[in-house]
Amino acid sequence: MRGYVALLSAVGLEVFGTFTLKFASLGQLPLGWLLTALCIAGSYLLLSISFRRIPVAVAFAVWEAAGLALVTVLGFVLLGEALTPLKAAALLGLGTGAYLLHKGTQEEEGQP
Repeated sequence: MRGYVALLSAVGLEVFGTFTLKFASLGQLPLGWLLTALCIAGSYLLLSISFRRIPVAVAFAVWEAAGLALVTVLGFVLLGEALTPLKAAALLGLGTGAYLLHKGTQEEEGQP
């Protein structure tokens, strides 16, 4: 359970750091570059902690897929960015890939 808490926290920091980068690049967030760097560093630290309990392939796939999905959806909702059918299909593919890696790892661990 601790591994998944670290993983989900890593995703949250990555997403927040990505949004601070967006606002920093527009000049709307003083010290935004520093906040972005701290968030990304914290995200990697938490991701490394999750590796202690979750296979690397699974943790990284979930971190990447969840981060991309959240950034895409929040970009659509909060920033008015386009969410095309192709982007939606890509998000579905990311989620499917992370799920299949997780299932494949579980099956592999169950074998002698």
